[in-house]
Amino acid sequence: MNVSNSPSAMAVSGINQGFERLAENTQNIIDPHSGRQLESLVDNTLAEKQVQASAKALKTYDEMIGSLIDVIA
Repeated sequence: MNVSNSPSAMAVSGINQGFERLAENTQNIIDPHSGRQLESLVDNTLAEKQVQASAKALKTYDEMIGSLIDVIA
């Protein structure tokens, strides 16, 4: 399996993308001339859900690996 396509790498990528969206949205919210304050606030909720889901996927993957190691040992 390619490491960049592993479930853990994909989960970490999802977390990073969510945080990048939050940072971009924050810039839009604090810029009075962006005209995207409401859209950015709504997207922040979606980005938060993305980070939470990716973190849960990473935790599940970690637990599965731990269980496999226990079975092998």
